[in-house]
Amino acid sequence: MNANAKAEAPNEEFDTEVFARFVAEMTWDIKGLNTVVIDLRGKVSYTDFVVVTSASSERHVQAVAKHVQAKVKEETGIIAYGTEGVEAGSWALIDFGDAILHIFNGSVREDYALEKMWNEAEQLELEDKPKGLYGHFEMAQFE
Repeated sequence: MNANAKAEAPNEEFDTEVFARFVAEMTWDIKGLNTVVIDLRGKVSYTDFVVVTSASSERHVQAVAKHVQAKVKEETGIIAYGTEGVEAGSWALIDFGDAILHIFNGSVREDYALEKMWNEAEQLELEDKPKGLYGHFEMAQFE
């Protein structure tokens, strides 16, 4: 299979919401910060969900991107269609088709303002969010 191709869903019952939640959970494994999942089903044609998370440094952006790609491939067989910005480390995009992951370094997330761009779209309520510091604080604490 081509490294930039997406594996076929294992069956017709593939649930894109479950997949987006899985991607969000994988960001927590490696300390992704303030992860949200925006539901774009029926609003855009290119994806069902956008997952947004923050990282604390360029290396952290890279680590989150690589970890999520590896876990998604290992657990689901899905390989990203493509990636952008992983090596630069200020912002990375991982396109899984049904869900697109954006990883921002610090305040870069505010510059892109994806949550504001899609403020009319519903955000999924994520269960089992990390209870400690990670995922539950404002980025201003980094500045």
